[in-house]
Amino acid sequence: MTALLALALAVAPGCPEALAEADRAGAPEALAASASGIVGRLVRGSGPTLALAAEVDALADAAKGPPDALRLATDRFRARLRRHCELAAAPAGTGKPTPAERRKLDEILARPEFGRARADPYALSRWLYDVWRRLLDLLGTAQAGKYATGGRTFFVAAVAAALVAALAVSVRRRRAARSASAPAGAAASATPLPAPDGGAALAEAALAGGRAAEAVRQSFLALLASLERSGRVPHGRTLTNREMAVLLGASGDLSSGFSTLAALFDRVIYGGAPVATEEARAFLSRSRSLRGLLEGGGA
Repeated sequence: MTALLALALAVAPGCPEALAEADRAGAPEALAASASGIVGRLVRGSGPTLALAAEVDALADAAKGPPDALRLATDRFRARLRRHCELAAAPAGTGKPTPAERRKLDEILARPEFGRARADPYALSRWLYDVWRRLLDLLGTAQAGKYATGGRTFFVAAVAAALVAALAVSVRRRRAARSASAPAGAAASATPLPAPDGGAALAEAALAGGRAAEAVRQSFLALLASLERSGRVPHGRTLTNREMAVLLGASGDLSSGFSTLAALFDRVIYGGAPVATEEARAFLSRSRSLRGLLEGGGA
């Protein structure tokens, strides 16, 4: 085993010297004093030394404390140095995991603590920071590093503003599309009402042509024209159908009949619900009866 370790260390540049120097520094105080130099003399071929640098800092802090803490820190430094050299001497991987390694990885990722990564709410922010880091790496200048903090904040704010603007544009386009495709009844709400007889004739023609929804619309507009002409509701169609039903609340059959027709009108014209021909014919008949009440003064 000793021979194998020696052979492995032979292919890890700098490691044999570093291990020997760490062994020669027997006293914890001596190792604490020489640890920084040992790590600094490791050549680049022995791999990253960030973990060893952290142990050097821990040694320096432990040297200011009790002797027991320093002894623990030196043991940890030697163990980390030995592990570093073992990893540096290990053969390079192929980059392709074996089936056994894939199964082991799947088992690890199936644990509950990794479940959150599948729906991480901070994924977008991490992606933005990663893009910013890559931009800094591409720039690679001291000025970029100097203004990294403020620039990163500005970058994230700019991207967020762009996303909000894109969302606002999308919402406006959807609203415009809904307005453009609104039912004809909604579009005609601001137009003057035709005469009751004219609206009733249009309703009959629409029903005869198989356009049940249009028949409902024209018949209801004829009823509204009669209500305005009789003074039961204000001119200009400033009230909603529900508000007009409340206004007609004391009108008996007129109020209940209007509420029924208004509900069907809203469902068909504004809600886009289908209406059968027979249902539209009954709507026209009911609307005609209510207009007869208004014109005869019996309501």
